[in-house]
Amino acid sequence: MAITFQRSTLSVLLATALMPGLGSADESQQPLENIEVVGVTPLSGVGLAADKIPVNIQTATAEDIERQQALDISDFMNQAMMSISINHAQNNPFQPDLKFRGFTASPLVGNAQGISVYQDGIRINEPFGDAVNFELLPKSAIASMNMMSGSNPLFGLNTLGGALSLHTKNGFTHPGHSLEAYSGSFGRDSGTIETGGNYGNFAYFATGSITKEDGWRDFSPSRVEQFFTNLSYQNDVTSVDFGVTLVDSDLNGNGASPIELVKADREAVFTHPDNTQNELRMFTLNGSHWLNDNTMLSANTYYRRSDRSTFNGDGSELEIDGPNIVDDDDEVVTPFAPLGFDGSEEFIALNNTSETEQDSYGFGLQATFLNDVMGRENQLIVGLAYDTSDVDHSSQSEIARFTDTRGTSGTGFIIDETVVDGEIETDTFSLFFTNTLSLTERLDLTFGGRYNWIQIDISGTSEGGEQDLNESGNKHVFKRFNPTVGFTYALQDNLTAYGNYSESNRAPTPSELTCSEESSPCSYPNAFLADPPLDDVIARTIEAGFRGQNGSISWNAGAFYTQLKDDLFFFPDVEDDVNDPRLTLGNFDNIDKTARAGLELAANGLHDNLRWFSSYSYVRATFEDRFLYAREVDDDVETFEVTKGDRLPGIPEHNIKIGVDYAFTPKLSIGATASYHSSQYFRGDEANQDKKISAYRVVNLHGRYKLNKNVQFFAKVDNLFDSQYQNFGLYGEPDEAPGLDLEDPRFVGAGAPRAGWIGFKVML
Repeated sequence: MAITFQRSTLSVLLATALMPGLGSADESQQPLENIEVVGVTPLSGVGLAADKIPVNIQTATAEDIERQQALDISDFMNQAMMSISINHAQNNPFQPDLKFRGFTASPLVGNAQGISVYQDGIRINEPFGDAVNFELLPKSAIASMNMMSGSNPLFGLNTLGGALSLHTKNGFTHPGHSLEAYSGSFGRDSGTIETGGNYGNFAYFATGSITKEDGWRDFSPSRVEQFFTNLSYQNDVTSVDFGVTLVDSDLNGNGASPIELVKADREAVFTHPDNTQNELRMFTLNGSHWLNDNTMLSANTYYRRSDRSTFNGDGSELEIDGPNIVDDDDEVVTPFAPLGFDGSEEFIALNNTSETEQDSYGFGLQATFLNDVMGRENQLIVGLAYDTSDVDHSSQSEIARFTDTRGTSGTGFIIDETVVDGEIETDTFSLFFTNTLSLTERLDLTFGGRYNWIQIDISGTSEGGEQDLNESGNKHVFKRFNPTVGFTYALQDNLTAYGNYSESNRAPTPSELTCSEESSPCSYPNAFLADPPLDDVIARTIEAGFRGQNGSISWNAGAFYTQLKDDLFFFPDVEDDVNDPRLTLGNFDNIDKTARAGLELAANGLHDNLRWFSSYSYVRATFEDRFLYAREVDDDVETFEVTKGDRLPGIPEHNIKIGVDYAFTPKLSIGATASYHSSQYFRGDEANQDKKISAYRVVNLHGRYKLNKNVQFFAKVDNLFDSQYQNFGLYGEPDEAPGLDLEDPRFVGAGAPRAGWIGFKVML
């Protein structure tokens, strides 16, 4: 719906919505409408009234997240947000693969990342592989979040299916002090402190938390330490925020287990450890300034250092033959006796390790103009961004012995063919604009675009120095302009129609670029080889729908279709003459097209003491190309044909979510969330030939009791009815570890059993 008040009032309104605490001498003279404002670019700025944005947007606040008592941002989104599902590929609650409309945000390097993530306008997708580490986003620091749907080019690379934009707290928006702690199942203990305040034009905010758990599966302890602080300055026309985010995590997610093992013992792991340690040091500076009533400048700059260490104890294709350890091509690797083997070992393990140091920095600048065009309200934003990163990555595989618990003990012998020492320098430059024009009192037109220029320079060696990672000496350059155009039309004061077309792209990651030579398969996802070219992935999305409000009920109904051109696919290698002992070998290559089509229905409301939400989403994720791939079946190589219309694995078609919270008294409130996710195919069954992972349902319960204005107690129960379910599956080799007699090649990521926690919060 078009906004009809004066331009100076619009400036004050939108600035106040984005930066609470700002005021103006004229504000009291203008009656202001209560309008939800959403940022339409990563940079902080004026934003746009939500009714004018021609796509579906899901929003949440710190209060919503606290009410749900979610473990982290991904857990909250899985419980409460439409078209969201989770794959527990790692089987660690801090390391989920989050799916939105069939697109992925995952901590696993090698996964195709189709969601961009921003914190205070800074891109959080890691430089190496565009991965998203959710534990590096401090939950207690989040003030609000927006899940933007579609291939929105304004949010840059990897926005194939959507963009998640997080905004942190400051001393103007969240003054006060609190201490929170809880404890319960799986040995999980957590403590969080917050403090914030403002003094005239200055404010501060700081929060820190420590969460540790033993994990519900064997050998799965984790620990996450988070700290965030923000120093702010605001006056009538200027806002400046300096933020620091520090996170250390030590996570053990031992991955999927053979389905036969899960049936016998859901807590058991196949092999261990699978350890990931992340260390984040991020410094950000954001600012905005009103030049006049119609013009705002916004800018940010940052430095981000993210280091990652992994240690994965795994099975291998190695075996003992005579006095030697040989690979599956019967080539001698090394004599076994010096490594402590006695010759009777049926299985030989590997310790696959990697070190990744990522340094990135950059800046963004944008200007917002609110000048009328031909007497009609208009908002024009133009901007630019530059990001650069330096990545040092090394990985190797050490021959190891299995322990009695299928853990591993290293021998110190490193296999030369597995040694990688690579350096990646990436430069990204972007120009963008968006314009929203009120053509009539009811019709608003939005159009814009973003030009991306990406240069990736890979150097170093693999195979113990034998293979140059850049034989051609060339740099990979990808450039593209991505447009968007859309409209909103207010059919009634409480009913709006919207439609939008958008395009975005993602460049192939270094691991994809260096793992695309068909004649030299590499280990997914850590090995590098030479670098034949790949094409960047292009997403095109069209969506339309209606949204409205009837009394206290808000609702949305929409449909979308996204087509990916030159999507990237990992083709497993099953040739007998491959002399690399690591499992899961293969190559990345472009395929012609994939698509995601869907329907979304959602409603929420607040009636007296009852707060509720509900949503249904249908996601049809398909291959739109014909291609062949091979997979081992019963020790034989079988070729499978993917045809147009075959479903992408790991994506449930139907998702239903319901949530209620009821305040029985001013002190006592109890709530619940329930979700249903339909069946999905196993990864490796792209041809849709085998059984699916079964559908599942999960119900969670939470409650809170306020003793007084300063003290409250809370409790929650996850998986109330103790559903035994799986939400991830793939094909593996269950005969590569000792002490088991397994034949079924299906591996699954099992859901956690019923669990409960209780805690308290003290506020000053």
